[in-house]
Amino acid sequence: MNSTTSVVLRGTGSALPVRVMRNDEFAATLETSDEWIRTRTGIRERRIAAPEETSISLAIDASQKALEAARLPAHELDLIICATVTPVLMTPSNANYLQAALGCRPIPSFDLTAACTGFLYSISVATQFIQNGAARNVLVVGSETLSRVIDFTDRNSCILFGDGAGAIVLSASTEPNVGVRRTHLYSDGKGAHLIHVPALVSKHTGPIQGVPTSPEFLRMNGREVFRFAVHRMAELMAKAIRDCRELGTEMKLLIPHQVNRRIIDAALEQTGFPADRVMVNLDRYGNTSAASVPIALDEAIREGRTHPGDTVVLVAFGGGLTWGSVILTL
Repeated sequence: MNSTTSVVLRGTGSALPVRVMRNDEFAATLETSDEWIRTRTGIRERRIAAPEETSISLAIDASQKALEAARLPAHELDLIICATVTPVLMTPSNANYLQAALGCRPIPSFDLTAACTGFLYSISVATQFIQNGAARNVLVVGSETLSRVIDFTDRNSCILFGDGAGAIVLSASTEPNVGVRRTHLYSDGKGAHLIHVPALVSKHTGPIQGVPTSPEFLRMNGREVFRFAVHRMAELMAKAIRDCRELGTEMKLLIPHQVNRRIIDAALEQTGFPADRVMVNLDRYGNTSAASVPIALDEAIREGRTHPGDTVVLVAFGGGLTWGSVILTL
């Protein structure tokens, strides 16, 4: 690894389906209301993909915007990583389709599955490709159409999720103390049964311990996931604060996985981090899994919530169970 190579953020982009689904629409088929959903989650609405919108088409849109912001032609990309749990096909990967659609030369491209932490995992992989000299410019994408794996008769889960995509371009640089400063990634498969989609993509030939095989939709133990998320988010934040101090910088903005406002508030209470330095957009998009953090990062930059030289911390947690953080100086 070349320790003198920085991995800098050159551009961001995001894409969202046209259709907006507000909380009131659930009341037609479920015993719920806008007030019930808002007070328990902080979500007011989410985007739902139309039949012609896919995790590939959304990824293409977000990627083109990121490349435009980076002022980088697609033929200069050396690698594409797409984080998703809702690929269009088992194979080829979403990333393969992206490589062709963007007009790239033949380069490596692959999907990465780590649920809601997938985008952070992908940043870590891209960083290592760049620092070991295997790539100079990497496109990292998070793209999901979770509405297609949601049971809309399950009030506890269907209200949480939405569709969308976010993308970033990472590049090699010799400028010190900028870009990806530190990453921390974790997983614990003992909690795999807490969030799972058992049988949507491929048929099981036999039972998987702790996971029912009959449902085709996402299943989640909300109470246990809430406890896990609060604990891990507070833990990641506390470590990030210490890491920033060691790096001689300050966390100007926290960009967490957009899952539930109560989870974010509980973690802030435990760490004492100020709420006005947290990027939150879940009220408009809900939980978009691997797309959540890159959409929020793109909006934070485009809305002027953060500026060149600022250090932002990305944190996420999700099925697997997985969790992680990235410290990034713009």
